[in-house]
Amino acid sequence: MADSRRCTVCGRTLRDPASRARGTGPVCERNTRAVRLPAPRRPALPPYVNGRPVDDIASPLF
Repeated sequence: MADSRRCTVCGRTLRDPASRARGTGPVCERNTRAVRLPAPRRPALPPYVNGRPVDDIASPLF
């Protein structure tokens, strides 16, 4: 956003440089911020090992 003087949500005057750069005040930022979900978990094994699918590789018996 290009250095807004007013909040794009409520229209109040923005005084903080970070708020101006963001385009929203701190209260509107908290109230309208999207919920951040945790990052997806990575699989334990890569889908391919040495060019072969993991399902094709025999696993050792324990």
